[in-house]
Amino acid sequence: MPIAKNLEKLLKQNRIKYEVVEHRKVFTAMDASATQHIKQSEVAKAVLLKGKKNLYLAVLPAGNNCDFKALSKLAGDKVSMAKEKDITVKLKTKVGLIAPFGSLYKLPVFIDKKLLKNKKLNLPAGSYTESVALATKDYLKLENPIVGNFGIKK
Repeated sequence: MPIAKNLEKLLKQNRIKYEVVEHRKVFTAMDASATQHIKQSEVAKAVLLKGKKNLYLAVLPAGNNCDFKALSKLAGDKVSMAKEKDITVKLKTKVGLIAPFGSLYKLPVFIDKKLLKNKKLNLPAGSYTESVALATKDYLKLENPIVGNFGIKK
């Protein structure tokens, strides 16, 4: 299953250099990290959040959970984990396949500060068997996320 067509189009239109990384089928960012033999701190995962006013994407290291209090403060909205139905209906994708590109879904994006320490990020690509690797600075330029400190160790 190749990377999501809309993601490929977004990256190409914006002239973002990226590398498609094939791996065995994985359902979590932790598995993606283990399978590709890269640190959890370099593998990002996307979490869909539901607020009173909006949906949001939180992008954080594979080995972290969301601090909803910190995210609520960043969003100016009380946020919690979105339901599986929100993912399938609003994002038209499955759990575990959310690409951390809010521009694809017209959603605001929050990125955890810890990910900014990496030169490159390994990101889910809308496929259970492929990820994309790209320069952190290119991701930031493309998505213009709100930076915060909301990833807490599992």
